[in-house]
Amino acid sequence: MDNKVYHDEDVSLDVLKDKVVAVLGYGIQGGPQALCLRDSGLNVIVGAGPRDRFPDWDKAEADGFEVMSIAEATGRADVIHVLLADPAQPAVYNREIRNNLKPNATLSFAHGFNILYGAIVPPKDVNVVLFVPNSPGHMVRKKFLEGSGIYGAVSVDQDVTGEALDIALAIAKGVGSTRVGVVELSFQHETEGDNFEEQVLYGGTIHLMKAVFNTMVENGYPPFFAYAKAIRSLRTVIDVMDEIGIEAYISERSSRTCEFAVRMTGPRVIDYEEIQKVFEETERGEFAARWMEEWQLGMPRLQRMRRTGADSKMEETGHEWRDLFGEG
Repeated sequence: MDNKVYHDEDVSLDVLKDKVVAVLGYGIQGGPQALCLRDSGLNVIVGAGPRDRFPDWDKAEADGFEVMSIAEATGRADVIHVLLADPAQPAVYNREIRNNLKPNATLSFAHGFNILYGAIVPPKDVNVVLFVPNSPGHMVRKKFLEGSGIYGAVSVDQDVTGEALDIALAIAKGVGSTRVGVVELSFQHETEGDNFEEQVLYGGTIHLMKAVFNTMVENGYPPFFAYAKAIRSLRTVIDVMDEIGIEAYISERSSRTCEFAVRMTGPRVIDYEEIQKVFEETERGEFAARWMEEWQLGMPRLQRMRRTGADSKMEETGHEWRDLFGEG
């Protein structure tokens, strides 16, 4: 594994041409990826939960897919692309997937969570791979339709047929990711890198934005102005930093006042020791254990935090902002 980046010209869809691909789940990632794979000329079916309890079934049928139970889809497919919520996967796997897998089939995931932590233990006669686009599903579909794609990663945990990597890369190509680039990683690096990123980068950034908004409002600033500073101003610079680099943005595109503030004061609000602790907890599996426990309890802490967050002054201001100023 040499961190090679794969592009369209490196990957063929032929390995999937005569195979049936079952996408299990038709939610945030399942719907967009199934549509992209079908548009790429692949034979895609959809496996969904009971029709009377899950709207995914009707939505997939409305989009023109043949939809069936997860058990039936698994039994018919050569490639089973599991796009269900991570904590829900072990029970569904044991109930509907495990005993319906064909020998030499490929079991594919979009996150290595359950394989890495042993919540799912596949049989020894199937390929086990991973493909993950680094974006929410709606952006995967949007970029695909625009003729581009979302950077992604692939991994192979078990190769029975000798073509596991080719299959993972073909899925990536079918979704459009090889148009911009796909890198090969280990299941551990994909899983724990993703868990670490979501805790520190997403969690840290969102709470930093909330802290900026709340501090300004508590000290007498108008909420609209605070909202613009906390969220909208950051939105305007992210794409520029990605395009030309962080240092080039700081030195060439920002004001000298901004550069001085970033270089001198920015490090004061980052707790590097705490970030290292989060990294170590993640690699010890502590984050995974806490999340699985939360799911099994019915997500009581998450439900409480959702309610509190939805009722905040910042969310109220955001709704008003969008009504008054739109997306511009």
